[in-house]
Amino acid sequence: MSSRTEHRDDATYAPPVSARTDWSSLSAAVSTRRRAILWQSFGSPDKPDDIEPFLASVTRGRDIPEDRLRLVADQYRATGGASPLNALNRDLIHRLGVALAELGIEVPIYFGNRNWHPFLCDTVDEMQRDRIDEALVIPTSAYSSYSGCRQYREDLAHCRPAFHTHTIKPFASHPLFIAAESAIVRDFLAVHAPIDPGTTSVFATAHSIPTAMASTCEYEEQLTRVCQALQELLPDGPTIQLVYQSRSGSPRTPWLAPDVTDAIREAAHTTAALRRVIVIPIGFVSDHQEVRYDLDILARNAAIEYGLSFDRLATVGTSPTFIAMLADLVSAWVNGEDPNAHIPGANARCHDDCCLAGSNERRPT
Repeated sequence: MSSRTEHRDDATYAPPVSARTDWSSLSAAVSTRRRAILWQSFGSPDKPDDIEPFLASVTRGRDIPEDRLRLVADQYRATGGASPLNALNRDLIHRLGVALAELGIEVPIYFGNRNWHPFLCDTVDEMQRDRIDEALVIPTSAYSSYSGCRQYREDLAHCRPAFHTHTIKPFASHPLFIAAESAIVRDFLAVHAPIDPGTTSVFATAHSIPTAMASTCEYEEQLTRVCQALQELLPDGPTIQLVYQSRSGSPRTPWLAPDVTDAIREAAHTTAALRRVIVIPIGFVSDHQEVRYDLDILARNAAIEYGLSFDRLATVGTSPTFIAMLADLVSAWVNGEDPNAHIPGANARCHDDCCLAGSNERRPT
């Protein structure tokens, strides 16, 4: 399967902002150049028949054993035969379009994936046919890492866009992102407080990555800072433990640990009074496949195994505050500012040797 496939009509998400915007009607804050937003994501199978071709796209050139691919395919089927990621991205795009319209900003929003329809290069081709001059690129990853930052930039470079691009950097330090995560915890506490530290364990989860990859970025530090912000909401409660999930690859390769299921079992063994587990998926923008399988099935089952109650909080994609953060970044760009200047530390963070695939890799940004 080529990264450039046949054109798909769903490459541009139309409502509420059409890909065929009448540019002459744009507000005075928008330049005469044809501008657009490019929403960049990982991709996901939309139906059972997509699963095997999608996995082939994800793993091409990586020599993954067939039995491992069959196992992952079964995991997709265990959550309904597909992944909600594409639909969740379209919902986020819709929400962002509404928020921008309320600010008087009208720009088309295009949607392109790394691994499935609508493929990124098809979307770039569509944007070029629409004579886009300039695009703000929004990768759907809050944290720095090769997979969450540099690889998205490499994907876009591979598509050779003829228009100018400006990419939003990892936004985990943005005050509104932290506020969105905090609001989710605060809403939970409004219903479930008080949280007894003697009977409850609280885990914040993120996707595990190889330790060699983690050594070239601020992934762990950024996650830790979000945990610290959430801890302030539990001054008399249990300590939030940062754990990981969804690791893959060779078992001989060190990855960030502990795994959330191992952490739940460890807590059950070491805390005799433990009755409850709360999981906060801070590392994920939306409730996609890895949240629904690794948390809602595997982690939940680990808790049930020890007779523990299990609560999994929502991801930030449902939060109006998160949409407000995205709208703030887009608004800054539309008004001629560097949107990354609104993300504390973002511009100082990037250099040639950051967010590499491994600690021994060196190459220019």
